[in-house]
Parts: sequence; structure tokens; C-alpha cells
Amino acid sequence: MVDHEPDMGLRPPLRTKDAAYDETSDLILDQDPAPFEFGSLFNGEWRYKIPKWWSFFKVSPTFGLLLVGMSGVTYGCQSAAIKYLQRLPTVQVIWVRFLVVLTVSFILCAAKGEPVFKKVTARWEIFFRCLFGIMSFLCSTFAFQRLPVGEVTVIISIAPIFTAIGSKIILKDQFKPVHFVCIILCVGGVIMVVDPKRLVNHANLDIFAVSVALMQPIFKSLAYIFIKRCNNQGIEYHVVLFYYALSGFSAASLSIVVTGFFLVISGKPLDRVVMVPTGPDNMALLCAGMLGFLAQFGINKGGMLANTTKCSLVRNIDVVVAFLFQIFMFHEVPSVVQVFGSIVLLSSTVLVVVWKDKEQRLS
Repeated sequence: MVDHEPDMGLRPPLRTKDAAYDETSDLILDQDPAPFEFGSLFNGEWRYKIPKWWSFFKVSPTFGLLLVGMSGVTYGCQSAAIKYLQRLPTVQVIWVRFLVVLTVSFILCAAKGEPVFKKVTARWEIFFRCLFGIMSFLCSTFAFQRLPVGEVTVIISIAPIFTAIGSKIILKDQFKPVHFVCIILCVGGVIMVVDPKRLVNHANLDIFAVSVALMQPIFKSLAYIFIKRCNNQGIEYHVVLFYYALSGFSAASLSIVVTGFFLVISGKPLDRVVMVPTGPDNMALLCAGMLGFLAQFGINKGGMLANTTKCSLVRNIDVVVAFLFQIFMFHEVPSVVQVFGSIVLLSSTVLVVVWKDKEQRLS
């Protein structure tokens, strides 16, 4: 009998039950990976070659923490890019950002072999995740364009507090006394971040923008709750991200068209919804979209690999990055009271996460 060398031009069979499969690394261990081949984009037949050493990056908790840290840095940079684009209409910034995220998430779904336009389960969960996610990004974009970057980043970092409240209502989780303590700390921290003097005298303070910034963590926490419900039903995060970007892009497009129509028939200029961006504006728009995708990818994928408590601590690096941009790029130096309020807010967030991790280890 003559031993034949395997034909490397042939594709290996699809994953079977007999193949030794590592669920954490998403690799078939007893078969050599096939070369990358372009298959059908809509039926999930894409195949790609993954080196065996890549499994370390897919299962390592250290790599997960690095992804979460990258998410914090990129989110802080995205906030600065949005702040730089404050002369452009908010809906235009949102439209470009969702366009970039939609394109990249579509490519990611294709590379992962996920048919993006298939019939999905948990339709209502995906719908509410998209709805609350869009509202969250709308609020943060509006606030970043009108308030100091560091202050807004600190305010929207209290989302875990509202997540605990929403989980009690929607997911029927237990609500502990520590949550009440954290809510009190959050209220005091927000007052200090906004600065009591400006709050009383209304000096250089956009009350409406502050109110919108405070709405963002509420929508963000609701989006997280429905992301969790999607994960519980086995829907991959990149599929949910694709539908989120598609919904946001469609909603922003519809808003531009409808608002532009009413501006035209009323004889008002269109610069309220669309403005011609300059060269630096185009670069900032592209950066905001790409950084937003990297931030979403890092926090989702990193959170799957590393401990939740450590992820939450590392994720707070976005506050440091945002304050650095606020001081050195936009020349807005925070007061001592605002810095202390930021520490109080972050402490309340960390307390909730640490308490939740302790309950999970004891259960």
C-alpha cells in the first residue's frame, strides 16, 4: 500500500461530533486548518486558516484583560474624536459612526462564517438591545459635543448601578443594600463632577446636556441587560453587533432624510442635519467609527476571557484617557471637587462589581 500525501488543495470537512473540539478556543484540534477560501457570504461556508499558536490569545485571561484595556483606551480616544467634531450635527456623526461599525461587523460575521441575514431567535431581545444601544450612543454623542470629555466619561461610567436596578426588574436578580449605598454615592459623585457652584449659578453649564448625559447610563444598562438575554439564548455577540449597527445606520439615515425634508419645505438651511466636513473632520469621523468598533469588540471579547471584576477595574482606564484629552487637547482643567467626585463615582461602580463577583464565588 502506498501512502499518499494529503491534498492541501482540498478543504477539510466541516466540524463533526467526532472531532476533538475545544469550546473555548473555537478550533478543531485534530485537523490541520485549511487555507482561506471565499465561500458563500450568506450560508456560513466561509473557511479560514488559524495557526495553532493563536489558541493562546483566544483562551488566555491575560489577553482578555489586554483587550479590555484596549477597549478603555479606544473608547477614551473615540470620545475625544467626537468632541473634536462638535461643529458637525450630532446625527451626521452618528450616521458615519454606524456606517463604519456596520461595514466592519459585516466583514467580521463573514469571516466567522455567520450568515447575517438568516432567521434569528430572540427577536424582541435583539430589538430592545438595538433600541437602547442606539439611544445610549445618541445621548453620549450629544453630551460629548457640549460638555467636557472627562466629566461626561465619568457620568456615563455609572451604568453598572442602573444595570443592577434593571436586572432586579427584568431578570429578577436580587437587589442588595449595597446597591442603595452605591446609588447614594452616585448621586453625590454626579453633583461634585458637575460642580455645585455651576449647578447653583448655572454658569457655563448646559443643564439639558447634563440631563442627556445622565440618561445615557440608563439606556446603556438596559442594552447590557438585553445583551445578556441574547447571550443566554446562544446568539453570538458579533451577530448582535451587526444588527445593532444596521439598526443605528437605518435610524440615522431616516432621521437625516425626514429632518432634511422639513427643513427644505420650510426654507431653512440643511446645515442642521448635514454639513460638508473638512479634511481633519473626515479623519476624525473615520477614527470615531473604527475606535468605536474596537471598543465594542474589546469589551465583549475580553469580558468572555477574563474575570469580571478585573475587567471592570481595567475598563475604567477610559476615564484617565478622557481626562488627559480634556486637559491637554481641549485645555479644560477640572477642579479638585470634580476630581474627587470622579473618584466617588468610580468607587461606587467598582463596589457593585466586586460585590457581585463575591456573591458569584460564594454561590
